[in-house]
Amino acid sequence: MTKKLYYEDSYRTHFMGKVLSCQESKKGIEVILDQTAFYPEGGGQPADRGILGGAQVSDVFIKDEVIYHVVDRTLEVGTEVEGIIDFERRFDFMQQHSGEHIVSGLVNAKYGYNNVGFHLSQDYMTCDFNGELTKEQVQEIEMLANESIYKNIAVDCTIYNDQEIKEKPYRSKLDLVGDVRLVTVPEYDTCACCGTHVKATGEIGLIKCTNVERHRGGTRVTMLCGERAFKDTQQKQEIIAEVSQMLSAKPEVITTNLAKLQQELSEMKQRVASLTNELFDYKSEDYIKTQEPAIYVYEKDLAGDALRRLCLMLVEKTDKKVLVVTGEEGNLKYALGAKSMDVRSLNQCLTTQFNGKGGGKSELCQGNLTGNEAEIHSYYLLHHEG
Repeated sequence: MTKKLYYEDSYRTHFMGKVLSCQESKKGIEVILDQTAFYPEGGGQPADRGILGGAQVSDVFIKDEVIYHVVDRTLEVGTEVEGIIDFERRFDFMQQHSGEHIVSGLVNAKYGYNNVGFHLSQDYMTCDFNGELTKEQVQEIEMLANESIYKNIAVDCTIYNDQEIKEKPYRSKLDLVGDVRLVTVPEYDTCACCGTHVKATGEIGLIKCTNVERHRGGTRVTMLCGERAFKDTQQKQEIIAEVSQMLSAKPEVITTNLAKLQQELSEMKQRVASLTNELFDYKSEDYIKTQEPAIYVYEKDLAGDALRRLCLMLVEKTDKKVLVVTGEEGNLKYALGAKSMDVRSLNQCLTTQFNGKGGGKSELCQGNLTGNEAEIHSYYLLHHEG
């Protein structure tokens, strides 16, 4: 067994340990010490990083109560080496994990739902509950959770033997036997946990639930705590201020103004589409007057589905094959259609000749072509029969 110094003091950043083993593995060089302050990945919390005997520690894991440190160079067996924990990373995870306990405890106490999934990454944290929660309910939980921070309650981490634990009510995803480590935030939560935690709730700083969504019949809540929550709030405040300035509106009426702009944009798009159809209808009369055996049209700036609509409009007015092309040289989009002919073989010829991609039905194909517009025009007129 490796002595777990991180349980004695989760704030410990330096320690000395004796190298018991150092071996190559698929993960790298694995070092076993007689004792360590490096937390191994477990309970949803990532492993610590840092330096061990001058070597970089890239991963830490536990197997059969033995803790393995994955490092970038060998360490001499039998020597005493210094371990240095990346405490900024450690403390961030402590803030997140302790905040999660408070939120999960509140959800369990108020709604009876259990936390059945916990993921803590470098950027965010998610909690999966086996019951549905509304956005308003999560907001209330968030408020109550932050009240625990204001109270600066001492967090207790104690290991109980198999007899003592029988008298302790606690949350756990698993049926545990033997010694059990309980993390307790008085009045808020008691949970079996192997992770590292803050000494008092005030050190969490801030708890912010950033997203609520239905997940596998329950609810997934995305959370940020501590510095992560502060930076997220700061970033969103800057965005609000910038949008407020762009709209010349106070922050409290931004959503109203955006809804109005969205409605105006939708109406404008409909008007543009109507005018575009009128323009196409007018210009199509000239396009179909061509004496060429197939109709070819190049319009440089066709946006949205205008390319397809123009092609279909021309197809309805002629018995010839129609190729409509738009875009810049070298990166062209196309629509190829015909009323009573299968254009798929011609489509294959075009995409092969001009290194393109595309496909569709017998009466209409669409895609992209790479090449010169004039060359595409010439090739199409010579090979329009497919």
